[in-house]
Amino acid sequence: MNEELPIVEENTNEPFYKKYKLHLSLAAAVLVVGTSALAHYKNEQVKEELVKAIGAYQESLVLIGGEMSYKSIDCGGIIATDCEIEAIKFSVMGQEQLSIGSLRLGNVEELAEFKSFGKGENVEASIDIEADDVALPQPIIGQMIAQNVSNAFQQSTLAKLKTINLALHGEVEGNSMHIKQLQIDQFRIDNAIMPMEFSMSAREISSAAPDSMILEEFALKVENRAISDVTYESVKSFTDTLQKEEQAIFLKEFALRPSELNDKEKASKAINTAIAKRFEADVPNTPGVVEKDLIRAMIQMLKGEIEEITLEGKNQKELSMVQIQNALLQSSTMSDEEARKYMNDKFKIEIETD
Repeated sequence: MNEELPIVEENTNEPFYKKYKLHLSLAAAVLVVGTSALAHYKNEQVKEELVKAIGAYQESLVLIGGEMSYKSIDCGGIIATDCEIEAIKFSVMGQEQLSIGSLRLGNVEELAEFKSFGKGENVEASIDIEADDVALPQPIIGQMIAQNVSNAFQQSTLAKLKTINLALHGEVEGNSMHIKQLQIDQFRIDNAIMPMEFSMSAREISSAAPDSMILEEFALKVENRAISDVTYESVKSFTDTLQKEEQAIFLKEFALRPSELNDKEKASKAINTAIAKRFEADVPNTPGVVEKDLIRAMIQMLKGEIEEITLEGKNQKELSMVQIQNALLQSSTMSDEEARKYMNDKFKIEIETD
């Protein structure tokens, strides 16, 4: 007689924490997939609107003989949508005027707010723009430089300024007629000679009364990347245009002989030292303590003692721009010590070097 063996039931009841963990994993997976799908849909919608806006702009350029082209547009992001436009070119009457290797527009949805801003509507929007390999035609760069410096300097800097990079990050609140608050976190011009970076915070900016603007604070930083190269090439290029007798006379101003000009390191030091001495001679006759401090900082940079100059200002009493200008004008008649004390109580301006 066969006896039936007792059936042992397997305990399939998993601990609660394991089931809970499994449910969380499934929920997370669904959330990730859902969020990605929504982000992709949103990004595609933003891209479509951007393409339409650019298309309308391209049509408007045609009416004035202009043309804009680009290679591609790519948009992405989970929360905010960033778009990158590659190989942008602007032309007028068939002549290229501007090219941008890559243009990144951050948080494009907020950038769209500036359309309302231009119509006079109130907005609260951020600005997040970066442009790499921005190239202006050489004649335009030359014209910009020639307004301030000699032809020799112009020729020696064209190659170094062939392309630059730009960045602008900030926030704005208000409308085109009256900006309640403007915050520029970074405005940077990156170039091969002297990169510059500017930031500021201001409010009550009225197009009807610009002098009533309250500049809360600002900072301007300049870096020495290749000043010596430019000064050397400027002197050398000008010297090469002179007769041998004239070269010797001209180079005496820099304590150099024509044969020493081929030693770039030695010549650069002599040239910058001579330029620094000219600046030093100007200091006593320069009105305003801020201007004097800036010249002294530039002298240090020319001598190779520092690589950066930062000019910072902070409003101490919510003064308007016209009040700040009047205070600076009044301080220019004082001694350096009196001027610093006077301005520190109103709009404190400091210069830092590194």
